[in-house]
Amino acid sequence: MVNASGGKQEGTETPYQAAIRETFEETGLKVINPQLKVIATHNHDYKNKIYLVYIFNADEFSGELIDFEEGKGEPVWLPLEETLENPKLYPDLKRHIRLVLEAEGEGVVFTYHKFNKDLEIIEEI
Repeated sequence: MVNASGGKQEGTETPYQAAIRETFEETGLKVINPQLKVIATHNHDYKNKIYLVYIFNADEFSGELIDFEEGKGEPVWLPLEETLENPKLYPDLKRHIRLVLEAEGEGVVFTYHKFNKDLEIIEEI
């Protein structure tokens, strides 16, 4: 099952801490021992911005899945196949999920994406 919560890192926290906080704020779940799986460079050339995106995976959590103000609608668990077919999920996140599933061992995958103003991938490495 997949939960694709996300957000921005605050100035005083690590990406690891941000992943735990954002997941809790958007779902009510406290992830246990999240593992860094992807570091992605997102180049939004059309607005002169480059973002670093950190993607974590966690198999353990505590708490109940509930709707918080921070969330963007009622959170739900989705089967992986349904998530990968969902047109609302950004193409780069679909790619990242597949890369995590295909990765061997405990390593981290590094990727690069360049987007146009419609958030379509126009270049990837």
